[in-house]
Amino acid sequence: MDEASDRVQLVEVGRTSEGRTWYIALISDPENLANVERYREISQRLAHPEGLTDAEARVLAREGKVIVAIDGGLHSSETAHGQHTIQLAYDLVSEKDGDVSRAILENVVLVLWPSLNPDGQEMIVECYNSNLGTPYELASLPRLYQQYIGHGNNRDGYGLNMIESKASVRVNRHWEPQVIYSHHMTSPFPATIWLPPYADPIHPFAPPLINRTMSMMGMAAAQMLDERGMPGATHMGTGYDAWYPGYIDFVNLFHNVVIMFSETGLHGYATPRFYSVNDFPPEDRALNPGTLHSSLWRGGWWRLKNSVDMMLTASTATLDVAAKYRENILYKGDFRTAPLLFDNLRGFGSKTSSFT
Repeated sequence: MDEASDRVQLVEVGRTSEGRTWYIALISDPENLANVERYREISQRLAHPEGLTDAEARVLAREGKVIVAIDGGLHSSETAHGQHTIQLAYDLVSEKDGDVSRAILENVVLVLWPSLNPDGQEMIVECYNSNLGTPYELASLPRLYQQYIGHGNNRDGYGLNMIESKASVRVNRHWEPQVIYSHHMTSPFPATIWLPPYADPIHPFAPPLINRTMSMMGMAAAQMLDERGMPGATHMGTGYDAWYPGYIDFVNLFHNVVIMFSETGLHGYATPRFYSVNDFPPEDRALNPGTLHSSLWRGGWWRLKNSVDMMLTASTATLDVAAKYRENILYKGDFRTAPLLFDNLRGFGSKTSSFT
């Protein structure tokens, strides 16, 4: 795509733990890519606003483009996100969604990670293919797909022990994206996808404006899914809260970054599976909608393509919101828009701190 399109720039970001060359793709319209360093400078200035006046911040927000980072997943046993990124790139550069795609290309610079764990993705594919057609087709990988820590690679957000963790943070601090979308695959069955608003509790240091934007983006994604005939989105509940600060994706919330997060169903491998209502938990078999689970999936075949399509739609919705609210999101990326965060930080560790 880099060779075929002037809307894609492939950038090498290092090597993985097993020595694979690792890339991100920058995707935007040609004029934006020609001036991408200027837009990166604007993001840096808004993210580090010492000495910046409110008037200056608003001028920068009007000039800038929203930088959105979307990744193909940390957890390689959750296979769809590493497939959806390539299709997302193609859909954007080919303007599959017409005016929506064009608005995204004009107003957003997408930093696209094909995968945050390329080594593990190779391991999972090799393992699955070797077991295909045998009783062990759905067997788990018998080793760690991330060197030393396996599924705990998402918990390396503060330790930064792994090469992949360090590269992720280095790229994020280089671009200072206003939005980061991290895809996962453990939807609370029988919901087909979980999206923000996050479950309680909310971390006391979470910037309120950023938290509200995360909720707005989650609802926008659910609406686009319903519009495109993909029911089953749910929100909040008892899991996926906005509290733990050590996740490699969620730690960026404390840098005033909107963290879009989803858990797509229904299982991680490429083997199709049929679900009937009798497979649902007893309390869900009546198919009664709720305020935060208003469109219900009623069972049937679930294939890898179903998960990929839901991720494509949720990513597109996130980019669409970023394009529509470009100036607003850039301005909120200015750290001075989160005074409550700084008030809490000033009290942290003191005898008067409510947090302690």
